[in-house]
Amino acid sequence: MKRRHTGLSMLVLCVLVGVAHAEEKRAIRPADLVDIRGLSDVQVSPDGKRVAFVLSEPGDVAKPREPRDKNIWVVPTDGSEPARMFAASSKNDSTPRWSPDGRYLAFLSSRGQPREEEEEAEAKNQLFLMRTDGGEAEQLTNLKGEVLALRWSADDTMIAFTVRDPVTEEEQKKHKEGDDQVYVDHDYRFARLWVISLAGRKAEQVTKQDLEVSDFAWSPDGSELALRVSPTPRKDDVYWSSSLVVVRRLTGEIVRTLAGNPPVSDMKLRWSPDGKTIVFGQYTPKIIAAGPAVISAAGGDARPLLKDYAGTIRGVEWEPDSTHLVAESNERTRDHFVRIDSTTAAATELPVETALPSSDFTLSSDGRMIAYAKGTGDTPPEVWAFTSEGKARRLTHLHPQVAGWRLGEVKEINWKNRKDGQTIYGVLVTPPDFKAGRTYPTIVEVHGGPEWAWWSGWLGTWHEWAQLLVSHGYVVFLPNPRGSTGQGWQFAEANRDDWGGMDFQDIMSGVDYLIEKKIADPDRLGIGGWSYGGFMTSWTVTQTNRFKAAVVGAAVTDLFSFDGTTDITPKFLRNYFLDIPFRRRAAYENHSAMTFLQNCKTPSLILHGEADERVPVSQGWEFYNGLRMLGVPAEMVVYPRERHGFKERAHQIDLLTRVLAWYDEHLKN
Repeated sequence: MKRRHTGLSMLVLCVLVGVAHAEEKRAIRPADLVDIRGLSDVQVSPDGKRVAFVLSEPGDVAKPREPRDKNIWVVPTDGSEPARMFAASSKNDSTPRWSPDGRYLAFLSSRGQPREEEEEAEAKNQLFLMRTDGGEAEQLTNLKGEVLALRWSADDTMIAFTVRDPVTEEEQKKHKEGDDQVYVDHDYRFARLWVISLAGRKAEQVTKQDLEVSDFAWSPDGSELALRVSPTPRKDDVYWSSSLVVVRRLTGEIVRTLAGNPPVSDMKLRWSPDGKTIVFGQYTPKIIAAGPAVISAAGGDARPLLKDYAGTIRGVEWEPDSTHLVAESNERTRDHFVRIDSTTAAATELPVETALPSSDFTLSSDGRMIAYAKGTGDTPPEVWAFTSEGKARRLTHLHPQVAGWRLGEVKEINWKNRKDGQTIYGVLVTPPDFKAGRTYPTIVEVHGGPEWAWWSGWLGTWHEWAQLLVSHGYVVFLPNPRGSTGQGWQFAEANRDDWGGMDFQDIMSGVDYLIEKKIADPDRLGIGGWSYGGFMTSWTVTQTNRFKAAVVGAAVTDLFSFDGTTDITPKFLRNYFLDIPFRRRAAYENHSAMTFLQNCKTPSLILHGEADERVPVSQGWEFYNGLRMLGVPAEMVVYPRERHGFKERAHQIDLLTRVLAWYDEHLKN
């Protein structure tokens, strides 16, 4: 009887402990998301036994304007040991790259570099080398310009790297005297290719012509390098006017131009191990969507791979046979790996999901090990490894604090556009206490781009608000309307000359679907987004009054004035709207929220970075001042020093705090 009583007591105690443990979970605070450690640049060693990666730590409260501290970590792929810091300093370390024999890690660091005299300027990265079995880091370069990227030659003897042209001493002297005017579209500072031989530790400049080098790849024999180049460093040219060329290492002479019409996209260049083929990213003729293509290194016609693929390839790596490629693919809201035969373009899906919208993965030299970053619905990105035997292993546990947060369930959903029947996909995130049949205040968050997509993975940063909002009782709906990636290049181009048209109908049909399913409360709807998501938010509240609150983040509100002030003019909008705005003014105006602003009745919070060059802050001011003239409730917050993507910790926390408070005020109170 006593034993029975003890057993019963233990059972009750376990139940109570379980209940208490469940009750310990708390709602997410804005600072929680901002202070998540950042994972990037996952690099597997050539033998597949170790993975190097970059870990960025939360910002220092005492130094609010300082960038996050970045360090290089290493973890074994067999899971035998936890990750450990490999290289650390008081400055940032990044871009780890294994030597082909695995004996060294080359990396970039600002250690030992003083800050520039200009206010807010950062110390410049230089090239460093460190033995993988221990020792001190050796500084290989001490150039006036900043080192941007690096790549080993196949024989371990050389490292290629790019360097941004420095400010000359004469220019520095003029700046100190106030003679610092900017001569627009002149005096460019190019990123140029350099090579250092490890035998003599001597760095030599390779490209001397005025071309921006944005990516590069060694030929296997080390005599040539393939480069992605553009005529200027302007973002507009880098994104949409890049070519693929081959240069001689010793002279920098361009010996072959392989591709450039249509332009070369920002997918990483990879030269096949046998030296015969180069894989690169190539735009479609409309210069909106892009995909992988292969071309003979000797010259000839480029051949697109997976032209009719119902997804989007983000990055590729060669296998040792020089025939097959491993690619990271986005299909609908899922990311996974596929194996591509470069001769037949046949693709086979590998049984592993990445759940992260990036091409952050690498292969071991024998092609049997893939290292990659993977986030899930309830875990921020971690380091994972996948073997040829089909086993995936999680290697890091970087975010233990997340276990104590109230998190929502993340799942893919689909619905049909009510006008043309097109099937549309998206992500639905529901609160942890979600009950079927009960309606909830629902927020639509529209992604940027427009050529981008939401994913069925971790959705909690200063820019992704879903987990913060569901933790406080909201349902969050993240649609991927036409114009998004993940459903083939035709779908990505389906909003050409139609911003705010059928993409808007895709979103509203999804909202109607959630109302019909008794998930969304039709009287408590909110909408928000950043960049193109901000455009779609500003557009939506001028087309319908169904939403009770809007957050308009870094939004394009007037296409005509935007095209003349953004750093990606004139090609970006011309690709979508067929011509420059002066010759098609009506088209630009008919797709601008400002044209229909008098229809807006929705209380709107406008958020913008003051130094945003991609979507200038004037776009936000136009929308805000227009709403004030009309008597519509509106608030605007401008963040000093911030560009299109926010960097400072205090600003990120403030942004998330205001987003949550705005929706609470208008959808709950």
